[in-house]
Amino acid sequence: MSGVNITASRRSRESRAIADFFALHGLPPDSVEALADASRLRRRSRNRPMALRVGRAAYFLVDGRVTELVQPGKVRLWREVMFFESVTNTASFPGTYDEERPSPKAEEPIVGSTLSSCLFIEVPNSKLTSLAMTDPAIALMLARMATKRHTLMERLYTASRAAPVTRVAAVLNYLAEPTRRNVIKVRDDGVPVMTTAEELVASGPSQADIADALCLGRATVEKAIAELRQAKALKSFSPGERANRCYPIEDRSLLRQISLGG
Repeated sequence: MSGVNITASRRSRESRAIADFFALHGLPPDSVEALADASRLRRRSRNRPMALRVGRAAYFLVDGRVTELVQPGKVRLWREVMFFESVTNTASFPGTYDEERPSPKAEEPIVGSTLSSCLFIEVPNSKLTSLAMTDPAIALMLARMATKRHTLMERLYTASRAAPVTRVAAVLNYLAEPTRRNVIKVRDDGVPVMTTAEELVASGPSQADIADALCLGRATVEKAIAELRQAKALKSFSPGERANRCYPIEDRSLLRQISLGG
């Protein structure tokens, strides 16, 4: 197969993956196709600096965990699906008008780091704005994603009088997702076998990252996590089993209740 054919095949697979992502958000087929044609996949490896140039393109985090540096010593923790952009803050979507709309700081990227291997969908702002102006379904999807980001930012990362354990529980509840791992179990006949277990895990940030995101001391976050383990909301690690940046969930309902102040 020639180099051209290999490139075309790879691009075809990427387009299908991108289309599948946007189709999950309820867009009609024509809207999905238009977005897929305008988009590209961008990969980032774990523990690397991140700079998303939102003045030029919008980014959809499809998979992974990232930190966004807001100011020195303060970060926000995000997981998929998250939308990084300047389009919804600058474009006049159908049915909207804002005479006092501020000028965008187009050259200021969103900076941070990758806490895991990450996959982004990148769409040039000019194409995304054009699509949003002519396709109400795309405009609505973008507005919903932007609203979700602002809602999470308000709920998780703004100043709060809630107890530290409540705030830490809220962040871990947000980051939690199902994952699989290989474990050795002993059968009824005493024979050990390798099997796959599924569990709910909040992974990616260190306790220091959580402390920076919530503007809490590291000792305070460590104490809050110990309280969550003691309450059986988080699993406790056995000797030699402890893993950094990994918080297995034992009781999701209890964790959610604690995150709401219960």
